[in-house]
Amino acid sequence: MRATRLAALAAISILMPATAARVARADNRLGPMMDPDRPVICARDTAGLEWRIQCDDTAKVCVYAPSVELDVDGERIDKSLERARECSLDDSFDRAAMQARGFQMVPGRADAPYGWTRDERGRVFQINFDLKRRMYFGAAYSPEKVTDNPLASQRTSIDFGLLVYETLHRGRAPTRHRLRLLEGEVHLQPYDAQVTLLHYDVSHRYFDPLIRITTFVGEPARHDLHLNLGGWTEVGGLEIHATPFGNSQLYKHATAEATFDLWQSRDLESYARIRTGMGLEGQYDDVNGYRSALSADSAFEMDWTLDKQGFHNIKLELADELPRYFQPIPGTATVAPSKTGFSERMRAKLQYEGIVLAINDQPVTLKLAAGGEKRNDLPGVPDVWAFVVDAGLRFNLWAPPHPRS
Repeated sequence: MRATRLAALAAISILMPATAARVARADNRLGPMMDPDRPVICARDTAGLEWRIQCDDTAKVCVYAPSVELDVDGERIDKSLERARECSLDDSFDRAAMQARGFQMVPGRADAPYGWTRDERGRVFQINFDLKRRMYFGAAYSPEKVTDNPLASQRTSIDFGLLVYETLHRGRAPTRHRLRLLEGEVHLQPYDAQVTLLHYDVSHRYFDPLIRITTFVGEPARHDLHLNLGGWTEVGGLEIHATPFGNSQLYKHATAEATFDLWQSRDLESYARIRTGMGLEGQYDDVNGYRSALSADSAFEMDWTLDKQGFHNIKLELADELPRYFQPIPGTATVAPSKTGFSERMRAKLQYEGIVLAINDQPVTLKLAAGGEKRNDLPGVPDVWAFVVDAGLRFNLWAPPHPRS
């Protein structure tokens, strides 16, 4: 019996493992990859080499691969496969019996977790990233005003996010929570900055419709209208802008808004929504001192992940903010004085971000953005539209695999 078992093990891969394995890999450099959700067994051949094996009873195929990494010549090296599941040696695998049952032995690649793959040498690398769970730091080139001379008026910018984290609670009525810590952007020459200490918002898909409409044109049909309401909050916002009175500092102490999702993707990752609410803020400059205000804010925004792997993302924001200052805003030669304390800020921004490469499994993304802003709350700054564009790279940390759809 023992002799028979050893003979079966000798046929696990091929009778001449060193030479034949190189030929098989040359003919099939990227063979099929083992399913990370199905069982894998390990066994040794007569040369003492260990192999990983996974058989599919439906397709009548057994995929086998070395249990270690290979060098550039296809030779085994003393390095275990990274991110491979543990498997105990099984000396009962009988290749002859499997082939007699109609199974085909196919060289391939060892299993890897979801979101990862292996090359022909067994080296593992991540191919799937979730940009909604990450830390990032970016640098970009930003013309100051594209309506002027972009080549003569230029500046660099950096953006950053200490933590971006989204999580989906599935169930009868799914809910998605979005958290961002210390996120902002800084432009240099001339200097201005926008930073938010804490952002949190939540989207919800209600199970029961608010209104049910039945139509009787043709076959009777029912149409459900859902009111998918959510919440949106920010705390600790700060904007710094250059003015004729020096740097003006706008403190957005706290903002609370209600959201209404006009469209939601199945996992609530993508959406189009409107939001509206109130905020408490204040502005300071060296000449006029500190002035506080209540602001009525509203916006339309869209966040759209274009593909299931999360590689391509588009964001759009159209916002209007109406701060009511408790003290009138002083006027200058270019800006008429405000007698009521009412001001207005309007902005529009469109941004694309896509993954272009990864360094040590940390994705690097390309960011392209264009936007415009018109405001009259900054003393001495003309109330005209200013347009900017950004083109740069973001270096991301963490970014686990994008959730399965």
